[in-house]
Amino acid sequence: MSRGKRRPRWDRHAIRAAVHRAGSTLSAVAREAGLEGSACRVALNRRHPAGEAALAQFLNVSPQILWPGRYPSKPASPSGSNQESTSAPSPIGEAL
Repeated sequence: MSRGKRRPRWDRHAIRAAVHRAGSTLSAVAREAGLEGSACRVALNRRHPAGEAALAQFLNVSPQILWPGRYPSKPASPSGSNQESTSAPSPIGEAL
């Protein structure tokens, strides 16, 4: 196993710290996205798709990277399935 470039582990404290290092607050990020001021704070503790999307956009990462447990990777579909043509490409694959 190689010790290449490691991805940062995102927990609620790391997300909050990254927002603050970028010179903003959770409430400001939410309001700039047109959401209620508490939306991003809620997203740190439980599922809130709009708050998650606002934070991910502000931090320039996908929600799947910030919350891999909330966005499990899709299992491979059986061969011959027509579902592949209708699903969007996963942004996680780009990071690998």
